[in-house]
Amino acid sequence: MGDFDNTKRAIGVGKLDDSQRKDMFNKFKSAGGEVIKEKTPAKDDDNKKSRPEPKVRQSTVSRGNEDSRQGNRGGSGGGSPSKQDSGSSKSQLDSKAQYEKEISSFSARFSIKLKCWLARVTSFGSSDLTPKFMHDFSIRGKQALIELQYSGNELLANQQYSPQLSKALDRINPLLIELLAMGQKLYNGPELTDITEPIMTAPESPVAIERVRNQIYSLFKRMYILYPYQETLKKSFSQAYDELQKLEGKPALIYANKKRKVLQEIDTLFDGFFDRLYLVVIRAENKNIPLISRYMENLLGITPEDKPGQRKSGENVPGGKPVETKEDKEAENANKEEEKEEEVPLSKEQAYGLRLMQMYSIPKLRKKFDPKNEYANIPDADKALLALFYFYEFDDEYSFVMTTKKIDIKPGSINGVKVDYRQKMLDIYESTRTIIDQFRIYHDILRELEKHKANPGANYIEASKKLTGIEQKRTGQSRTVRMAIKDFSLKSRDSLLTLIKDMKGKKEIVANMNDILTLDSMESRKRLNKKPVKQCIMEAYCYLLALHDRIETGDLFGGLVELTPEQMKSSFGVESESAKENNSPDASDLENETESGNGEVQSTGIETTATETSDLDETNEDSIDDLSDDDILPKGNPF
Repeated sequence: MGDFDNTKRAIGVGKLDDSQRKDMFNKFKSAGGEVIKEKTPAKDDDNKKSRPEPKVRQSTVSRGNEDSRQGNRGGSGGGSPSKQDSGSSKSQLDSKAQYEKEISSFSARFSIKLKCWLARVTSFGSSDLTPKFMHDFSIRGKQALIELQYSGNELLANQQYSPQLSKALDRINPLLIELLAMGQKLYNGPELTDITEPIMTAPESPVAIERVRNQIYSLFKRMYILYPYQETLKKSFSQAYDELQKLEGKPALIYANKKRKVLQEIDTLFDGFFDRLYLVVIRAENKNIPLISRYMENLLGITPEDKPGQRKSGENVPGGKPVETKEDKEAENANKEEEKEEEVPLSKEQAYGLRLMQMYSIPKLRKKFDPKNEYANIPDADKALLALFYFYEFDDEYSFVMTTKKIDIKPGSINGVKVDYRQKMLDIYESTRTIIDQFRIYHDILRELEKHKANPGANYIEASKKLTGIEQKRTGQSRTVRMAIKDFSLKSRDSLLTLIKDMKGKKEIVANMNDILTLDSMESRKRLNKKPVKQCIMEAYCYLLALHDRIETGDLFGGLVELTPEQMKSSFGVESESAKENNSPDASDLENETESGNGEVQSTGIETTATETSDLDETNEDSIDDLSDDDILPKGNPF
């Protein structure tokens, strides 16, 4: 009551008479004042005694009662178990909501954008992945994943030594084999193709994060599981190569180089790309999720069974091959022989397309499409060069079916929407500029590689690092060139297939399918000159079908930039690279152009020999001469 007494003294209550006190009382009351009695605090104390808090404190006194302790932790006093559970779940939901609010706040989102921008993963104002990051991943990241798979296959899929190697590592720790298998399975071909394809088709354009989100999440999940085991993973590969050396007995330098390479690629993955993939994930979620957290594990769908440590000594490698007995090997060899005997033949369209591609040898392709010898420094076995030459062949001999006005192509409709098929094919053809630009970049990389080899410098370590970097750039750019050609051939193939289906069915799009196509004097040398329109479309389709399949799954596919000697022999019938000189025996034999008596190439270009033409005409008559029967459509589904 000290404050009340001070107020009385300040007003001077003791000096006022009764009338003055009454007037002041009325003024206070009219102004909203209330009468306060001195016993009010005592009543407050009584109210506090009637509150339930003392009951809570009394219930926690008995520490021997387990239910009372649980109730106290749950935040409710002497309530029923159901109320306690509901209170606990409500508390958890509130906590989760508060956490979601915290990681999704403005400051959290700003932090995500800033980190992604500083790491050059995305720009600050957009969630699209930058071309620089995507190119880096498509070259260095993909190469590292391929190297881990290659090393894993060498160690785990070697039927002669893998069982003994597994036993040796199991004596040290069963975890080593398990980590080897998990490192081997980091690589997923179709998944990585989906990630890198957008940047290969449009090298200068950012990639929408939603387009590659699922694939990146899947890769990041496998890397996330291995993230705490990086050093053990390195030990696994090192120990495995040491054991393989004991079994094979080859020089130690071979295995030292292999160990150095795979350990370097593990560092590339986990020190160079893991953090950036993490930034992609939190940018896609727009939440500042801690890297090592239960929340991240739940987001990626990681279960305890996914983590290492499940395998016991002697068990088969997860995802690997079981230990094979002698009988298993014999049965497998017998199955392989049966498979060879029962190989699925190519469709008539694909086989005919391959015949069209095999009309020219490599020296003839060089003469026709590199008359100035600008690509003399590129080996004959180079996959990007061969893919480019085959693209040039299509462009020179067949692409006019997509652009000429002599083929009367009518607009059609799909689901009520008008489609201009001619304009659609013209748009596809315009994309061929990307192919030329990408090959120029590839050629520049090869020049850089030649210069470095000619003058590597005095510092061996720096020269070796630079050489590795240039070779990785070459590998990535080779894939970029081939992917651009594959994408063009796929789109062009599909557009021509639409015309073929219409010629077989409604006959509404190609109005002059039976007319003979006569080309002008400048184009009269083309091999489709004076052939029916339907046959021209079909031959162009067959060529595109074969080109796409060779890049997709054939000899022009894969991580190696050059064909192996076996592939060179099967594809071109040569043991080694063909001579590039025009007067080489191989070139002269395959030229077979002696009409003028001096072996010179005719001014109109290299034409097919009489034998080749007759062979192709026979195939043509068998496969695609009569487009009114069922031969017009591919057998089965070509896709």
